[in-house]
Amino acid sequence: YGVLKFPNFAHGALLTLGAYGAFTIASLLPAGPPLRPFSFGWELMAALVLAMPCVSLVALAVDRVLFRPLRGRGASLVLLAMASLAAAFFLRSAIYLVWGSDFLFYYPGRANPALDLPLGIRIQADQMFVFVLAMILVALTWLLLERTRMGKAMRATANNPDLAQVRGINTERVIAWTWIVGASLAAAGGVMYGLASQLRPEMGFWLLLPMFAAAIMGGLGNPIGAIIGAVIIGIAQQVSSSFLNPAYGPGVAFVLLVVVLVLRPQGLLGQGGE
Repeated sequence: YGVLKFPNFAHGALLTLGAYGAFTIASLLPAGPPLRPFSFGWELMAALVLAMPCVSLVALAVDRVLFRPLRGRGASLVLLAMASLAAAFFLRSAIYLVWGSDFLFYYPGRANPALDLPLGIRIQADQMFVFVLAMILVALTWLLLERTRMGKAMRATANNPDLAQVRGINTERVIAWTWIVGASLAAAGGVMYGLASQLRPEMGFWLLLPMFAAAIMGGLGNPIGAIIGAVIIGIAQQVSSSFLNPAYGPGVAFVLLVVVLVLRPQGLLGQGGE
């Protein structure tokens, strides 16, 4: 949002595409024994790495065919948002056509062992893997934005695209890299989500509300705020499941979003890092 200045409703579809793409890639690779103590083998790790650039290519193609012409015509935020919604429906329909509507699992029937941690805490090994990988990806994203030339160009474009162009920054190149990074992270998130639950064509769609709620709660265009908002909403949804039906989890995210918008419309950390 910070760079492109519109909410990308197709982000959930890219997440789903990454999960299904990794499923197909893993099925084509020779299966090995599980990497103890996890339930998956090296083929899923390789599939995750390969799925990220594949989904990035899809995202770049969608931008070239759909969003770039609209940007050239000076389309409004509403038109770009509706175009992203159309892209989401198109990608989800393609997933239905290729993989069908049945639920899929990376390793059906394979045990997911639990780890005994201090203080009597028990957690599945796959969940620990997801947590550690998520932290690594967050750290790498922060390093990209704060310590690299492209990251600084992204932040400059997000703050003031016209001034960035005047200063010699190729904003179209920055936009392309924004799609690459965003789609790669979405693909990795899809694989992690599929590993923790199951694969279904609507998996990304049902994550859209919590994702947007997290971004808005933290402050639109503020990556650190999005992380803080995601942690708050994730914890609130899990805690609420102890006394509410888990199906109401998105409703909890919506309530928190409304509360933040009423009390602090600019988000917890302010929009765009303000």
